[in-house]
Amino acid sequence: MKTEAFVGTMESAYGTKLDTPIKFNGTFEAYESYDDLVTANDLPSNDDVLAFVNNRRKANERQKAMQSALDAAGIVKPTLESDEGLQIATLVKVYMARGKSREVAEQLAKAAISA
Repeated sequence: MKTEAFVGTMESAYGTKLDTPIKFNGTFEAYESYDDLVTANDLPSNDDVLAFVNNRRKANERQKAMQSALDAAGIVKPTLESDEGLQIATLVKVYMARGKSREVAEQLAKAAISA
């Protein structure tokens, strides 16, 4: 096994956007081969595998059913090419990534779209 590091940034928590992104990091012990996994007896049980496969299949079919319902209701996914709100939101993210405050980023994005 070897120690692997991970890093990330949380921009929202519990369904709410954070005022300031929070960075996190950590490590975990990663198996380097399947044999190591077997030796450690860390394989999922048959019930775990069954639950995993069924959850994956359900999620796939759920997504298809949701898309069919949206299609039937005439709801179309907004695209960057067709939705001004999405264009502004995308530009706001870019400006904020460049260090602008949300307020300034929104002003700049709206000005850029209307230009």
